[in-house]
Amino acid sequence: MKGSRILILVAIVAAVGAFFALDLGRYLSLDFVKSQQAAISTYAAQNPFAAAAAFFAVYVAVTGLSLPGAAILTLVGGAVFGLLWGTVIVSFASSIGATLAFLVSRFLLRDWVQQKFGDKLAPINAGVEREGAFYLFALRLVPAFPFFVVNLVMGLTPIRAATFYWVSQVGMLAGTVVFVYAGTQLAQITSLRGILSPGLIGAFVLLGLFPFIAKRIVETLKARKVYAKWPKPASFDRHVVVIGAGSAGLVTSYIAAAVKAKVTLVERHKMGGDCLNTGCVPSKALIRSAKFLSHVRRAKEFGIHTASADFDFAQVMARVQSVVKQVEPHDSVERYSGLGVDCLAGTARITSPWTVEVTLEGGEKRTLTTKNIVIAAGARPFVPPIPGLPTRTRSPPTRSGTCARCRSGSWCWAAAPSARSSRRPSRAWARR
Repeated sequence: MKGSRILILVAIVAAVGAFFALDLGRYLSLDFVKSQQAAISTYAAQNPFAAAAAFFAVYVAVTGLSLPGAAILTLVGGAVFGLLWGTVIVSFASSIGATLAFLVSRFLLRDWVQQKFGDKLAPINAGVEREGAFYLFALRLVPAFPFFVVNLVMGLTPIRAATFYWVSQVGMLAGTVVFVYAGTQLAQITSLRGILSPGLIGAFVLLGLFPFIAKRIVETLKARKVYAKWPKPASFDRHVVVIGAGSAGLVTSYIAAAVKAKVTLVERHKMGGDCLNTGCVPSKALIRSAKFLSHVRRAKEFGIHTASADFDFAQVMARVQSVVKQVEPHDSVERYSGLGVDCLAGTARITSPWTVEVTLEGGEKRTLTTKNIVIAAGARPFVPPIPGLPTRTRSPPTRSGTCARCRSGSWCWAAAPSARSSRRPSRAWARR
């Protein structure tokens, strides 16, 4: 470490050590301020510029050295200088002090941290270079972390000092106004009745609501930044557009229709999705038959001497399809249309945060504007490209729409060309 850095580090350590060794923190307590309120206010009234300069210097020193007491000093600023001048003094003092802490952290630690952890910090550095001002603004507006931690950590990043200062100045302004206003009300407390004064209650309400209001502001700014590329429609055709009529899409459409929302449900294949057609319902029906055969084979375990059963797989699969047909009306277009859902058969494509282009079965295209888009399109299994592992694809159905081997609709599969030879297809097989 260079000599200049050692000197600065020694000076900072000495100043912080003296602060705690001499118990200077007692002068930054609310009790002390209240006990000396009259004397401080009198001196400030007689020497406004000297009092403002001294207060400014103390505030910069406290924030620059990351000492505790900035919140009390902010209240004192409101109590002594009033809302307007208290806000001005505290705003500039806090921003300058925060920038000094930022520069000290950068001067003493950034090179060492970047050399030691540079490879791990590369994504963070890239994000700060790209959107560091927004991240800092969010941290200032919503005090999720103590400000002194933000000052020190941001000094280790590539963000420019000028950017750090003006973002801190703007980001901390709202919180500064709230705290300074609370200080103006605290200065008026002379008895227990003053504690319940409307102004003081309002100040504490603002303090409680500030994080929520600030969070909403950050979310709004972030949304505007994301959606700035697309023009927002003046009006919307639908409240919700749901893409996919599987379990999630059907439940979403049902709930939205129940609260009288305008809902459009888009499905390009079959209503009910995997759950009704190839997953939950057919698999459980098939498992029921298999379990029955298993119990027959294990008849002696249940105290039955002999039991036998003959089965035809095609008939078993026919039963599976009959079970699907029984459940199908609950997930049908007719039922959901009766509930008030606009069901469209086609392919949906999101063209903006508020528009969905639907290509109907006949080729016609419709563009819907909506406030909300729910993507419930499901997924497909991924078969890893392992040598020797065949990729299974659906067997082409016959003209009647059923498998040529077992007449089971969509339940049969055929092996793709073997991994050993890409020219000659392997023998087709059925999952049974």
